[in-house]
Amino acid sequence: MPAEKESTTPHSHVPYGAEGSGFYSDNTIGCYNVIQASIPIVMDAINSMNLDTGRTFTIADYGTADGGTSMPMLYQVIKFLRAKYGDALPIHVAYEDQPVNDFKSLFLRLQGLLPMPENNSYFKDFANTYVTACGTSFYAQSYPPNFVDLGFSATAMHWLQKKPCNLTDALHHTSAGVPQEKQLFAAQAALDWEQNLMHRAKELAPGGHLVIVNFCVDEKGRYLGNTDKKQSMFERMTSLWRKLVQEGTITQEEFVNTTFINYYRSVEEVSAPFKDESSPVRKAGLSLVSVETKVTECPYWARWMREGGDAKVHAKRFIPTTRTWSNHTFLSGLSDSRSAAEKAAIVDKFFGMYEAEVAAAPADHGMGYVHTFIHIKKDN
Repeated sequence: MPAEKESTTPHSHVPYGAEGSGFYSDNTIGCYNVIQASIPIVMDAINSMNLDTGRTFTIADYGTADGGTSMPMLYQVIKFLRAKYGDALPIHVAYEDQPVNDFKSLFLRLQGLLPMPENNSYFKDFANTYVTACGTSFYAQSYPPNFVDLGFSATAMHWLQKKPCNLTDALHHTSAGVPQEKQLFAAQAALDWEQNLMHRAKELAPGGHLVIVNFCVDEKGRYLGNTDKKQSMFERMTSLWRKLVQEGTITQEEFVNTTFINYYRSVEEVSAPFKDESSPVRKAGLSLVSVETKVTECPYWARWMREGGDAKVHAKRFIPTTRTWSNHTFLSGLSDSRSAAEKAAIVDKFFGMYEAEVAAAPADHGMGYVHTFIHIKKDN
C-alpha cells in the first residue's frame, strides 16, 4: 500500500462530465493532435529496444483520463508491433490515473461501446492484447519494479501533488505577480518532477523508455491558451472570476482560494535532474534522450477561422475544451458554506460569461497547446 495519504487522494482535479459518457476525450480534441505529434518519438523508442518475444511487452499510460486521446496512438503502436513480431508477442496496456478517474469510459471505449474519432479499439482488433487499470497516483510507485517496457504520459504530469500556496492576484502561476508565490510553485514542481521520475525509474524495465508530453512555458514565453491570439485564456479566466467578486457573487477570499494546482515546466526545469551524473535520477539509471517544445494549434479556433459560421454555436463548442480540466478548480475555490448546487450554479455562470466573450470575438480566443516532448531511457 502507498505510504502516504497523498498517494491515493486526488492531487489535481475531479473529472467533469457524466461518468461513462466519454466527455473528456470528446471535448478535448486538441489532445488527440498533441499525442499524434508524439508518435515519431514513441516509434524511435520502440525501434531502439531489443524486445524479447518470449515475455510480455507492457505499455503504461500515466494520467490516462478516459483513455480516448491516447487510443489512436496506441492503435498505431500495437499495429506496428504486430506487423513486426506477429501475434506471439503478448502486449499489455496498463492504464494509470487517480482513483476518482472516469475508468468506466475507458473500458467502454476499449470494448467498442463508445465511439472513437478514428480507428477501432486495438483491444478488439488485435489478438493476445491485454488491458488493466491502476488507480494509484503517479506520485507513488504504481507498478512493480522492472514492470514497464514503454511508459507514456500526455498532458498530465503538470499537475502537482499539493498546492504550494494560494495565488493572491491570479488563478495560474503563469499570470502570478507575486515573486515569492511563483517561487513556491517552482520549488514544488521541481520536487514533484524528481519524485515522479524516481518512481518511474523503479517501474521501468532495464532498457525501457518513457515518453512524456507535458505542458510547458516555451522559449518564446508561450503556454496553454497564450500563443498568438489577442486574448490569453488564463488572463480572461482571472478577469472574469474577479468580476464575480466585484459584483458580489463570490468573495475575495474565494477568489484567492481558486488556484490551479499545476505548473508548466520549462525545458531547463525538465532537464535539471538529468544534468548531474550524481543526481538521484541519474543514479536510478534514467537519462534524457531528447526534449523539445512544440505548439499545437487549437482545433476549435482553426475550424472557426477555416469555416466561420454561427459564433454562438462555435463558443458553445469551444468552452467545454477549457472546462474539462478546470471545472474542479473553480468549484474547489468556493466556500464549503455554500451548497453543492450553489457552487455549481456559480461555476456555470462563470463559464457562461466566458462563452459570451468568445461568441463576441471568436477569432480572439483559442486554447493553443504548448508542450515539451520528453524522451527518457533507463539503462540496460
